[in-house]
Amino acid sequence: MAEPTVKINLSNPTEVARETLRRLAMRRIAPTPDNYQTLYDEIVGVPSAPANKATAETALAGLVSDLQEHHPALSAQVASLNKAIAKSDWRQCSWQLSEIAVQLKPQPVRPQAIEKTAPPQDDSLAQLRELLAKTLEFGVASQLTHNPRLVEQTQQLAVAVREAGTAAALLKAATGLKNLWVGIELQASDAHNQQETLKRILLLLVENIGELLDDDTWLRGQLDLVQEVVAGPIRIQSLQEAEKRLKEVIYKQGMVKHGLREATATLKATMTTFVSRLSDVLAANDEYQGKISIHVERIRGTEDVAELNSILESLLDETRSAQTDNRRAHDQLVHERDSALLAESRIQELENQLAQMSALVREDPLTHSLNRRGLDDEFAREASRADRYRAPFCIAVLDIDNFKMLNDKRGHKTGDEALIHLVKIAKEELRLTDHIARLGGEEFLIIMPNTPLDEAAKIITRLQRSLTKKYFLDNNEKVLITFSAGVAERAAGESQEASVGRADSAMYEAKHSGKNRVCVAPAATAEAG
Repeated sequence: MAEPTVKINLSNPTEVARETLRRLAMRRIAPTPDNYQTLYDEIVGVPSAPANKATAETALAGLVSDLQEHHPALSAQVASLNKAIAKSDWRQCSWQLSEIAVQLKPQPVRPQAIEKTAPPQDDSLAQLRELLAKTLEFGVASQLTHNPRLVEQTQQLAVAVREAGTAAALLKAATGLKNLWVGIELQASDAHNQQETLKRILLLLVENIGELLDDDTWLRGQLDLVQEVVAGPIRIQSLQEAEKRLKEVIYKQGMVKHGLREATATLKATMTTFVSRLSDVLAANDEYQGKISIHVERIRGTEDVAELNSILESLLDETRSAQTDNRRAHDQLVHERDSALLAESRIQELENQLAQMSALVREDPLTHSLNRRGLDDEFAREASRADRYRAPFCIAVLDIDNFKMLNDKRGHKTGDEALIHLVKIAKEELRLTDHIARLGGEEFLIIMPNTPLDEAAKIITRLQRSLTKKYFLDNNEKVLITFSAGVAERAAGESQEASVGRADSAMYEAKHSGKNRVCVAPAATAEAG
């Protein structure tokens, strides 16, 4: 039986491979690599190469590549064929090629079939137009609600895209789309300028309010948090975190302030009662003294024993009455004093709670290390003490090595847990007088008061070793975390910015010299402060 002739493009390896498999099936030839190579050469019209293992493997590798590229539906069979080629398992290759040949066996092509395949192209184009129109209506227009003109332009463009049935109409819609993007870009620039202006206004407002407050007021902590968020790049996560923390603090402070007002009112009422009782006591004493004076005058003016006895009885009655009143007043005064002390104790307790609420905004919410405000407070306090007593004062800037790679490989949640782990180990290893603060991202600063430079470097090196011994676990997998650090000793009168800058430069020197190192910053120059 003669093989039906099929016209193929000999320059297309996929078509040649498909025809090769078809002829293997029609001739009922075992699809071995050698047979495949022989038929392949026959189709393309080149002399057959000597049958050898290298030529067969090369041809089959080319077939696998073409099938993977042009026939993804056969990915499972192609993968099995590729494994069989790698193992030189020609029996398995033969079986896989038979399977592929059956699925690639061409069906008779009729003119009617060609005609039927044309309309789906038009349907696909219509679907693309509809998809673009819906993207404009529901994706773009919904983001431009604050600009009615751009919304109307977007909706009109969506209608034009949906109704475009010719190339000219599509070209016109494309021009309209370019104009829309230009308008959106200009609008985005205006929105950015508006945002920056609002940020500056809010910062001015926060700074002016802060000038009216005492340093220890509970409101200052909240203002510092708002200022910190607004001053940096506006990110939705930062805004949500700030909103959550402020709501919690405001709610707790509201409860504490309500109790403080009640305790203050109680204290005021107690003091008012105390003063009133004291006034009553003094008035009663004045009245008693007046009655005594009257009785003294009566005694002086009489010689009658009976009248003297009567005066004595009256005097005793007045004295007993005065004693009773004094005892009652004394008891009332003691009671009011106790109430005043209780109210004062309650006020002190509530004021301490307010102070704790304010301290919340000095702490980084993720790692529970100091944040920028806490760092500024502690640095100013220790710098003042160091200048006063001429004591050494060192700081260290730490940066976790390869942190971006850790985030990319294991996710941001694991990265956050790594930061928490570092702070936990630092708090365990550092001294009680030391403090760790988060500068931002994976960068931290350690304050070491009353510490000379060489001892500070040893402390940070010891922390590095502890971190390598106390592994960080991610899904029960040990992950080694290291950091590079720069240590600097603050000169007398040197500013915080200058000290941190020198430590930061030393940290980058540690990074560039191989990471997981501690470098010491040179002493401050005269103009560094």
